[in-house]
Amino acid sequence: MAYAQLALALASSASLAAASLLLPENRYDSAVLALAIFTMSMLCFLIAFSGKLDALRARLGRSQAKEQQLQALLDHSPAALILLNKHFRPIYTNQKFHSLSGISDDSVPDTADIERLLSLISEETRQRIRSTIEQGRSWEGELHIQLADREEYVAAVASATKDEQGNIEHYIFSCEDISENKAIANRLFVREHYSVLTGLPNRQLALKNLQRTIEQQGEDASGFAILHLDLDRIRFINDSLGHHVVDRLFRETAERLRRCINDEQLLAHLGADEFLIILGEGSCSDEASIFAETVLSKVSERYLIDTNEINVSASIGISQYPDHGRDAETLLRRAEAAMFAAKGKGGNQFSFYQAGMSSQAEYRLETESQLRRAIERDEFKLHFQPVIELGSNRLVAAEVLLRWHNNELRNPGPDQFISVAEECGMIGMIGEWVMINACQQAMRWRRAGLPEINIAVNISARQFEESEIVDTVRRALQQSGLPARQLELEITEGLLINDTPNLRQCFQELKALGVRLSLDDFGTGYASLSYLKRYPFDILKIDRSFVHDIDQSQDSVTLVNAIIAMAHSFGMSVIAEGVENLQQRRLLKDHHCDMVQGFLYTPALNAEAFSDWAKRYADVHEAQHI
Repeated sequence: MAYAQLALALASSASLAAASLLLPENRYDSAVLALAIFTMSMLCFLIAFSGKLDALRARLGRSQAKEQQLQALLDHSPAALILLNKHFRPIYTNQKFHSLSGISDDSVPDTADIERLLSLISEETRQRIRSTIEQGRSWEGELHIQLADREEYVAAVASATKDEQGNIEHYIFSCEDISENKAIANRLFVREHYSVLTGLPNRQLALKNLQRTIEQQGEDASGFAILHLDLDRIRFINDSLGHHVVDRLFRETAERLRRCINDEQLLAHLGADEFLIILGEGSCSDEASIFAETVLSKVSERYLIDTNEINVSASIGISQYPDHGRDAETLLRRAEAAMFAAKGKGGNQFSFYQAGMSSQAEYRLETESQLRRAIERDEFKLHFQPVIELGSNRLVAAEVLLRWHNNELRNPGPDQFISVAEECGMIGMIGEWVMINACQQAMRWRRAGLPEINIAVNISARQFEESEIVDTVRRALQQSGLPARQLELEITEGLLINDTPNLRQCFQELKALGVRLSLDDFGTGYASLSYLKRYPFDILKIDRSFVHDIDQSQDSVTLVNAIIAMAHSFGMSVIAEGVENLQQRRLLKDHHCDMVQGFLYTPALNAEAFSDWAKRYADVHEAQHI
């Protein structure tokens, strides 16, 4: 329109100017000249006005574009935004606010809507937000909003704008829905702080709760007690019935323990077969004793899992705050030490912590820690004790004995560290190291010119889990090149109480490899005579407890003679352990014992000393023809 007006003014001005200048009769007419001048002035004004109008139109277009961009940015913001005046009346809201608040997009929230939303927040929180804003600061926090059909967690920021006099003009709220993130965080918290198997608090959360309980104790508090419970002989149940049965056993145990506690007490699953119970404030030793007896009674009741009837027991250690410790770690460690003391007495009982118990538990933990680095530090050494054939007096075998050279623990014996290795899951790795190195040593002796001798290696029951021992033996034979007939595996009677198809399959696979199987320490464990028929043993070893007084007790002679006769009837050879004098050797030979070993010949020797002893023995035997 402006351009049309400009064009019209320009045409009119040109016509008038031409008329005043070209027409003779109007050349100096003052009226026409004034009109021409006025028209030219209007023309200049319109030209300037049109330029200004174009600039304003361009600025308006840019402003509208920016407004559209800003609106798009606000509407697509992940945060819900609302601008309120100083009377808390809404001025602006974006689309996210409508979806978060539940107010429809086509309606503008009013003061009632805002008050309804604010009512979902606790009065204390609202007062804290208002107080923070009035102090000129922004408030940031997390809000829990309980709606009719759901609950939401919102991360909110609240601030205010003020005029030049410092009076509040507007309130600005920014809210972001973090419900999904909160749900993920809650799931992670549950995963990190609760047992997946039983749903109980785990060790980490139990320690936090225990420390919180300690912090809540006042100066005049009467203290409280904690119970550390460990199920007895779970390993044997696991070996015989499998992990799935043991897992169900743990869940059932957790449920029984839940029924024993009240709201003031806390139950936690520390891991595997260990549980912790924190008794309420003021629980004395008598109350702890009664509670422990109740728990032992409940746990010892028969379990029915699938078609299995299982009987288990538990060992409980009790420590008390503040007598036995003033922090969570100390109390738990001392309750665990008391538990080990109860287990050492045979289990199915409880024991209170006493001074000195913790040193035993700490020694066990240190043993486990040192064991994990023993192989890489080359601290394990093999010793060998010779086995002599009585009929020919020849050296026919050597039993492998493991020695641990660790100065920090003062060189603990196998009876001290083997059980720890079994409990902490390291016996498989240690057993494989022994097997491979023993087979390699036998081949080195063979290449050095020693007579061909068998090598006897003790096997832990743990190594039979999931047929692990079969793979270990196979690798040892392949890596060393030792003929399978020269390898003897010594197995204790305790393994046989878990008479399972898996165990029998392991024995069959070992026999298929060609190795020899020996039943060690016969008569001291749990084996019945039926095991001698059921399992393909080649050798039976008479325990030293039956041999040590054979030269003084006729009853021992009768018993040893019966064992030898029975073994021969099953086609097995017999080795007597612990032979210390010639009289014992003579009696065993008279009763047709096949082989002997003991201090009569030599204590266990390291590989080099054994090689020297074997050469001297062979020379003496050949010279004297004993």
